[in-house]
Amino acid sequence: MSHRVLVIGSGGREHAICWKLSQSPKVAQIFALPGSYGIQQVAKCQNLDAKTLDPKDFEAIAKWSKDNKITLVVVGPEDPLALGLGDVLQKEGVACFGPGKQGAQIEADKKWAKDFMLRHGIPTARYESFTDTDKAKAFIRNAPYQALVVKAAGLAAGKGVVVAANVEEACQAVDEILGDLKYGQAGATLVVEELLEGEEISVLAFTDGKSVRPMLPAQDHKRLGNGDSGPNTGGMGAYCPCPLISQPALELVQRAVLERAVQGLIKERINYQGVLYAGLMLTRDGPRVLEFNCRFGDPETQVILPLLETDLFEVMESCCSGQLEKLSLQWRSGVSAVGVILASAGYPETSTKGCVITGLPAENTPTQLVFHSGLAVNEKKEALTNGGRVLIAIALDGSLKEAAAKATKLAGSISFSGTGAQYRTDIAQKAFKIAKTNAPGLSYKDSGVDIDAGDALVQRIKPLSRGTQRPGVLGGLGGFGGLFRLKELSYKEPIIAEATQGVGAKIQLALQHELYENVGYDLFALTANDLLEVGAEPVAFLDYIACGKLLVPLAAQLVKGMADGCRDARCALVGGETAEMPSLYAPGQHDMAGYCVGIVEQSRILPRYDLYQPGDLLIGLPSSGLHCAGFNEILTQLTAAKVNLKELSPVEGGEDGLSLAQVLGTPTRLYVKELLPHLQKGGEIKSLVQVTHGLIKDVQRLLPEGYETTLDFGAVPVPKIFGWLAGKLKLSAQTLLERHNCGIGMVLILPQTSQLWRTSLPGAKVLGILQKRAKTASSGSPVQVKNFVEQIQSVATKFGGPGERILPEELKELSAKSSPTTPRAECFENAAGRRLTRIPDNYKDPILILGTDGVGTKLKIAQQTNRNSSVGIDLVAMCVNDILCNGAEPLSFSSYYACGQWQEELAIEVDAGVQEGSRQANSSFISSHSAALPLLYEPKVYDLAGFALGIAERSGILPLLDAIQPGDVLIGLPSSGVHSNGFSLVHAVLKRAGLGLNDKAPFSVKTLGEELLVPTKIYVQALVALLTRPNHGIKALAHITGGGLSENIPRVLRKDLAVRLDANKFQLPPVFAWLAAAGNISSTELQRTYNCGLGLVLVVAPTEVEKVLNELRYPQRAAVVGEVVARKDPKKPQVVVQNFEASVTRTQKLLSTPRKRVAVLISGTGSNLQALIDATRDSAQGVHADVVLVISNKPGVLGLERAAKAGIPSLVVSHKDFANREVYDAELTRNLKGARVDLVCLAGFMRILSSPFVKEWRGRLINIHPSLLPKYPGLHVQKQALEAGEKESGCTVHFVDEGVDTGAILVQASVPILPGDNEEALTQRIHKAEHWAFPRALALLANGSVRLSPEGKCLGKDGQ
Repeated sequence: MSHRVLVIGSGGREHAICWKLSQSPKVAQIFALPGSYGIQQVAKCQNLDAKTLDPKDFEAIAKWSKDNKITLVVVGPEDPLALGLGDVLQKEGVACFGPGKQGAQIEADKKWAKDFMLRHGIPTARYESFTDTDKAKAFIRNAPYQALVVKAAGLAAGKGVVVAANVEEACQAVDEILGDLKYGQAGATLVVEELLEGEEISVLAFTDGKSVRPMLPAQDHKRLGNGDSGPNTGGMGAYCPCPLISQPALELVQRAVLERAVQGLIKERINYQGVLYAGLMLTRDGPRVLEFNCRFGDPETQVILPLLETDLFEVMESCCSGQLEKLSLQWRSGVSAVGVILASAGYPETSTKGCVITGLPAENTPTQLVFHSGLAVNEKKEALTNGGRVLIAIALDGSLKEAAAKATKLAGSISFSGTGAQYRTDIAQKAFKIAKTNAPGLSYKDSGVDIDAGDALVQRIKPLSRGTQRPGVLGGLGGFGGLFRLKELSYKEPIIAEATQGVGAKIQLALQHELYENVGYDLFALTANDLLEVGAEPVAFLDYIACGKLLVPLAAQLVKGMADGCRDARCALVGGETAEMPSLYAPGQHDMAGYCVGIVEQSRILPRYDLYQPGDLLIGLPSSGLHCAGFNEILTQLTAAKVNLKELSPVEGGEDGLSLAQVLGTPTRLYVKELLPHLQKGGEIKSLVQVTHGLIKDVQRLLPEGYETTLDFGAVPVPKIFGWLAGKLKLSAQTLLERHNCGIGMVLILPQTSQLWRTSLPGAKVLGILQKRAKTASSGSPVQVKNFVEQIQSVATKFGGPGERILPEELKELSAKSSPTTPRAECFENAAGRRLTRIPDNYKDPILILGTDGVGTKLKIAQQTNRNSSVGIDLVAMCVNDILCNGAEPLSFSSYYACGQWQEELAIEVDAGVQEGSRQANSSFISSHSAALPLLYEPKVYDLAGFALGIAERSGILPLLDAIQPGDVLIGLPSSGVHSNGFSLVHAVLKRAGLGLNDKAPFSVKTLGEELLVPTKIYVQALVALLTRPNHGIKALAHITGGGLSENIPRVLRKDLAVRLDANKFQLPPVFAWLAAAGNISSTELQRTYNCGLGLVLVVAPTEVEKVLNELRYPQRAAVVGEVVARKDPKKPQVVVQNFEASVTRTQKLLSTPRKRVAVLISGTGSNLQALIDATRDSAQGVHADVVLVISNKPGVLGLERAAKAGIPSLVVSHKDFANREVYDAELTRNLKGARVDLVCLAGFMRILSSPFVKEWRGRLINIHPSLLPKYPGLHVQKQALEAGEKESGCTVHFVDEGVDTGAILVQASVPILPGDNEEALTQRIHKAEHWAFPRALALLANGSVRLSPEGKCLGKDGQ
């Protein structure tokens, strides 16, 4: 803090500038020339009177500035700039925030300014300039447009403009301004302009003469009286931001006005730094410039600067040093400022001085400001009027309407003696009237997501699912997961196998040619065939469908294809997820992933490399065509070759009338029926592999080290479709072998003597013989091929013959850089390194629960901000939280990753999040299916799908629908924010609000991108231990995901029941209050779309509530949030949230107030300090405060390290360095005030504070004590409690008074004393309670929910 600043001026504008500069930690002192009484009261400010320095002596100002080491001179009014003060300062090497004389012409000479706009194509009104009254009036009478705006070309203190109602009035203005020189030489040249119609607004910008940083738009009110009546003034009030200008129009103003003006100044070799002010008219043809000013506007400045969060000194310094481009401005979002000018009698023609002013507030507050424009003080210290515009009364609020009402009320409370004050009572009225009319509320459906369509799809596919049922399936679609009972199968030692697949770009072919069922069948066939590789029987299947717009009939046909495959394989379709993501997928775009669970006897697990013998046969089973490999490049090349796929096929199928698209789209062959009986019998098939990556690569997967083979196509015909592709696209024989199945869909290894392939496998061919690889063999491929080139030439010759073109790989695998998490003990690998899972020994009647989900358009935020490390956690959370709702313990997790362009580092970053999520969920990570599909995705776009498998004892399956009764209690576990649903609506709100993801969040100190990417909370560790206990008392769990509170809780209720939630009993994260305000989202829509702060809701028997809360209250911040009630009217909703709108409004109002600045005083480890830091930085907890300073009375303690790690300034103020407590505490206060601290928390601060300190911070000083006060104040409290035989202890957060732990109590948290407890064990449990109670108490105090009364009582105390 070393800089000294000189501000030129004395008005309300300069008062606001000084006030804002004083907040900069870089500014040590501010001088104001000549300044004002109001400025003198601002911290760091000092007036300079005329005896010290003459404001008109520019050379003296420059010399004084140099002598007094002034870093920066800020020029407020236009006159000094127009007269060249900036030039004098620059010449003497003194930085000046404000242009030189040439630059100031843009305001000082209106003729020059209009000509400048004309020269540089800046949109403005048509005009002419005159020095002769007769010519001016003749022009007005005969102009081809309404020439009714008459301006003095020079400076006239903002008054030299007349907007005439008619020609006569305009001519009268000419006579007064030019003829009578009413404004002196300022009117010697006259500008007559076209009258523009529209709303007038002001857009000010900082500039360094090269780049531009616009401020928030504001609207001034020029006319003296309400309804824009009366004469023009310098401005009777203003508000900011102004919603009358749209974001596209603002962007146009930046490009076509501000940036064009700066470029024009550069072209005319005029150096310009400071403020460029554009007065604009919003016409039907777009914004038009009415005037430019070369300085801050008055009164706009007074309402703009309170909303600026960036350090004003840093901005001004950047402008003067040409470094503005490196700085981005941060503004308070969701807050409006409204200012009402109080003018003296007679203004604007004259002013009344010397009237006594009463009713002035004692000081400015964060939500109420008064800046002085023309105010003096007499010898009695009475405030007096001393000019036309005397002062401005400003209010800040989250609601523009409220801010306007408060500012008007404040103005009305201030009186002038004598003839009184003039002020308007309609400042900002236009804005909130227009805003209300023009801003319809957003809904999830408006953002492109139709929840009703999703529900309709579920109803449509339920019969398809029922048609696939088989022994083992429990329940149906629509719950939180698919359930399968293993006992209904005949396995003795069942092992779980899992497979995840996608269909690649083949879905594009299906969508273009309506082959929906085909590609649905493909998806299932790929996963089921994959399970055969380990010898497993497919038993349960899930699908994930993603799209830009959900079309129910189309999606239903995709699912029908899957259901057909399930029936053919006797596998159950137990569930799925449909994700409608308009900002990730274009309308008509789709992608799919499938997940299948299989079971295999432990003794039948494949491959059996140990049984391999030289001479074993490689048997190929025919494919049905291309299956799903390589379609991205094939379709791309066919499009480039202008091949019409609707034409009759020239190969297989053409004779039956099939088109090329139908032949290419033939579904993948399903091998379950023909192979599963032989796999279950065992003895012959040693291993097998599905050909999906390309024949050579997949055959290699059959060969362990030390084996090789040669594939011989001499007697194996290649289907003609491959010949047509080779000829049409000039593909090489090698690329077909590497990227396609070449007619072989599955390869088996059988004993040399086996006849199975001849007797039971139709179409099977011997492809090769297994051979031992010589130790001296070269490093070449263990798979060689012969006679394939001849075969492909024979079928491709008709189509021009094969060529040399190669195809890129579509299916991708992560490199060794990706490190999977350590699996659970039940997870093991087969001989090929594939992960399988044993059933845990403690389950007697195990039920498998399958769940799937995606991350939705939250992915778009990750991609746009390049923050991709946490969406994998979201993916796991969305899936495992669902299966928790069935009472299940997560076992394993698999994922699907598809992208437009393969970027391995990005894929690894995303995968790391999936691995971390799996770790948090105590799940083994099984595998990820990855594909690069440029036809489906833009280069830097990707999608994710997840599949979770859980297990539960049959007796522990939830929900217990029949057991839930009226009177049951709802316990809520808080969410971490938006989680992963409703992001399409978030994107729509961001667009409406004109905010970017790198902008500061209006509801926290982080950016919007950081806030919106906070991972979905995983509740596994919180609940699994509880759920596995007998008689845990939990009847149901509801994961609050898509559909919000309104649609997820009913999933665990009978139709005769409803729930009543109380929004006063759970924290509404501020993000939802902001979304509601910025998007005008109704409470109903908010509850139907978002979790609103409740990530998981438990239904608990009343008798078990305390037992459950004892487990969850402190570590999870769980709370009772409502109850189950009888639903008497079936037409009424099943979820009613009481006090919800009040909660939203309360949170919105809180967001409009500055966050409290908190200091924490420590002496040791600072574990409670850490709890406060974590809580204040977790916006979902709603603590409207920030820890800005940590003070320790001891050096080297762990708490100081915690502060440093968190980036929080810290000090060591040792009590040993001070003579007594009072002096020490005075030093504490000095540091606290220097950091502008509002609240002080004592967190293990082992000092007794003096009475003066306690009185200074009364009502703002709180402490946490490790007992349930008033019991056991002071020290050694746990020892006392144990010796007294207490049944419980705990902690208390209280206000600090002069006594020892006697202050009013804010929050208490009890902890039971258990048999055998010692001091250490009890203290550790109390620490956990403290980490819950202290942040809760700080939230109540910072949010204004509690306060200390004059009598020392806690008012508005937390009821829990």
